[in-house]
Amino acid sequence: MKIIEEERVDRFGRYPIWIKGKDANPQKIYEELYREYGGQGYKFAIVIDCSHDEFEDAEKETPVYFLDELLDEFINYCGAEEVKKRLEELSCRS
Repeated sequence: MKIIEEERVDRFGRYPIWIKGKDANPQKIYEELYREYGGQGYKFAIVIDCSHDEFEDAEKETPVYFLDELLDEFINYCGAEEVKKRLEELSCRS
């Protein structure tokens, strides 16, 4: 497994950390990210995007994102109204 931190943009214009290798599994990814970034307060997310056309080849590399980079994608995916509703529910709990 190899972590690639070059400045290569994904299809949404973000700059993720790229993971490559047949032995890349969640535990190994976690261990490598922890070794590199542990103790710095970062959280990461892997988006498994199956929305591609069925005739497109699957990506050979997995993008890993800093969690805060995905806010816009969450809002677009869920819809702004749903996000507002959830935020209101969360603020009522506190």
